[in-house]
Amino acid sequence: MRRYGRIVERPETHYVRNGELAIAYQVHGSGPHDLLFSGSTASNIATIWEFPEAARLFERLGRFARVIRYDRRDSGLSDPTEEDLTLEAHAGDALAVIDAVDAQRPVLLGALDGARSLALLAATHPERVSGLIALSPIVRGGAVDAPELIDAAAQSLGDLSDYPGGMVELYAPQWAADPARRDRLARYMQTSATPGQGARLLRMSLSSDIHDVLPLVQAPTLTLHPREQKVAPAGPVREFTDLIPNARFHEIPGDAAIFIALDIDLLGDVIEEFITGTAPAPTTDRVLATVLFTDLVDSTRRAAQSGDRAWSELLKRHLDRAQAAVAAHGGETIKTTGDGLLAIFTGPGQGVRSAARIIADAEELGLDVRSGLHTGEVERSPDDVSGLAVHLAARIMGLAGAGEILVSGTVHDLVIGSELTFSERGEHELKGIPDRWSIWAAT
Repeated sequence: MRRYGRIVERPETHYVRNGELAIAYQVHGSGPHDLLFSGSTASNIATIWEFPEAARLFERLGRFARVIRYDRRDSGLSDPTEEDLTLEAHAGDALAVIDAVDAQRPVLLGALDGARSLALLAATHPERVSGLIALSPIVRGGAVDAPELIDAAAQSLGDLSDYPGGMVELYAPQWAADPARRDRLARYMQTSATPGQGARLLRMSLSSDIHDVLPLVQAPTLTLHPREQKVAPAGPVREFTDLIPNARFHEIPGDAAIFIALDIDLLGDVIEEFITGTAPAPTTDRVLATVLFTDLVDSTRRAAQSGDRAWSELLKRHLDRAQAAVAAHGGETIKTTGDGLLAIFTGPGQGVRSAARIIADAEELGLDVRSGLHTGEVERSPDDVSGLAVHLAARIMGLAGAGEILVSGTVHDLVIGSELTFSERGEHELKGIPDRWSIWAAT
């Protein structure tokens, strides 16, 4: 496990001009190395912070590097354009950002055709670059084994009623199966590029070719490839690697073509070792978080009355809406717990508001939900959280009745001054937990 400490605060957005276009960038981190992060085909350096996974990755990278992230022309916060939309122009955008922040021979980090434009920069300006890390890069556009997915994605860009349509399934299949993450990724893609911009970027990606450029890349290069990914299968990625004299191919688990939908811990370790030359020492991942537990009241009786199939469908609808409510309030669903869920938030107010939304949504379905929250230190693993704060939130939920949001005194004290209101429920002994704990009910 990895220690992340406090999630990094969102940095300010700045602009640098490349010709007539304004290119947006952000800088965070205090490490001794410079890391230029391009992301994928389209991006939005501001709205990506809505993903807890992105915040964790950026904090992780910022521990050993000054992280410089930017939106290429015609995407995100950078200026739109219908002209000069080429890999060469995108490489020029990256160079303008490097100059703006006075980066000293940064390592370049990008995915797909974002990595292709950075490879072009590394080849044409070897004195400005110290390394290249590329996620699933290919030599030329269209070199994929799943043309039906590319065709579906391209077609969806012209369907304004469904944009971004098949792009979610294409870039992050596992996330597409999770309603909350699917919704969040779709909204992020909409802020990254309009349908017209997306179509232009996709055409550029499918038509560009850097076969003759790659042998000129002198910087040490690491290509990363998720073994289950369909956008760019292993063959074309190995071809990209083989054409660079000092490149190494490294296969990782996963099926996504974007960094944040992969194993954040593994990515952080691999990138840190490449940049610093030293493998990170194992530590404990402890963060301050607000823990939310929810549970259905009287679910056994309702299940018996409804029948297995009807109950299963109703429960799925409830959990889908609950996870969407967590995501809408900036939280992360850790897991479902039968007929409830466990989620964490960076702020207590977000957790309380999310619980209220979950309860209201459940009432529309004819269901009663109880919830409990506590803010404290939790220990993270790749797919779970543990620690006293988790046990406290679960015990507090156990005191709640139908439609109630009960919180610890810690949560209550942290949101004083907000519009949230509470009534005192006294002090309680909680099973298996020392001391007596002040409990409050959100009203």
